[in-house]
Amino acid sequence: MRLLSTFLGVAATLGLGAHAHAGITDTPVPTFNGHAAQVVALVPGVIKSDAIETDVICTSLAPAAVDVGFEVFNQAGVRANRVSTGNGAILAVGPGRTVTIATGGTAVLHEDAAITLEAPVTELANGSGRVVATDIRLACNAFTVDSLHTVQSPGKCPTCQPPTLANLGLSYIAPPPPPPPAPCPATPLAACRKPTTRGRSLVLLKDQTPDALDTLLWKWTGAVATAKADFGDPVTTTNYQLCLYDRTGGTPTLRLGAAAPTGGTCGARPCWTGVATGFLYVDPALTPDGLATISLRAAGTSGAKLSIQGKGTNLPLSGLPLTPPVTVQLSAGSGLCWDAVYSAPIVNNAGSFKAKSD
Repeated sequence: MRLLSTFLGVAATLGLGAHAHAGITDTPVPTFNGHAAQVVALVPGVIKSDAIETDVICTSLAPAAVDVGFEVFNQAGVRANRVSTGNGAILAVGPGRTVTIATGGTAVLHEDAAITLEAPVTELANGSGRVVATDIRLACNAFTVDSLHTVQSPGKCPTCQPPTLANLGLSYIAPPPPPPPAPCPATPLAACRKPTTRGRSLVLLKDQTPDALDTLLWKWTGAVATAKADFGDPVTTTNYQLCLYDRTGGTPTLRLGAAAPTGGTCGARPCWTGVATGFLYVDPALTPDGLATISLRAAGTSGAKLSIQGKGTNLPLSGLPLTPPVTVQLSAGSGLCWDAVYSAPIVNNAGSFKAKSD
């Protein structure tokens, strides 16, 4: 116990700034079988010395398989293993799976992979480490553990020494913020997916006084085979933009553009959540552009169902009536878009616009 406390005290004193040649922050990030990795977390106080090992335990929160590695560095910042060659790496970690990578085997924990120190590093007394992976969505913890002892019942072995284990505080690396949604183009995009048949898409706009009463509703049903992957991943990378055009002056004119940015937190919950067949967006604060809910549902070979609702003062409605034909498009940052054209509105006046698709 005294030995472990001494090691941890020195490691805490030195922190991550120990005489680095390159170290955990400047050493180039490795690749796994040609796939680029990202730094998930930094680990202080890594030890492999005098029967003490360091274990990192990670659970994958990603929706697909992830390659995970643990790289360790000595106190001079020299990397002691290369996950690109498989040393300290576990490939294809499935969703929800938990794996343990360690500097060596221990009696009390199960390790899925053990690192072999590479020359010139022969031990780690005041080292550091980093968890790297092909997806940052991991939940990890790190421990220093003595490699010799196991948990024994005091009734059966009153003189057995319990294992020594200390928790190391990880520092997670925040991903760079995603780029903001691109503005709606000046004219409608070409080659968007269309509704199944005439009347299968509905648009309803209300321009009221005060603006807090303004509302938008758009529903779309299409028959083009659609998988969940077609929607991209708005939870982490894919922005969405709703764009509405009419024919003011005889040419396509942008009349409304409303964004639903990727990721983010709306109140106490994520704005976007994944479901079995697609994604849901819920923003009670109606930021930035008044969109309250978005439902993206894939139906496989049967197509897709989309639904968007917006309201309030943030809704950038530039006034009614509209000049038909009106085009409404939903575009994803992944490149796909869905649209419908409305040439014969049911209602089109200064307060409301309602139409079913051509």
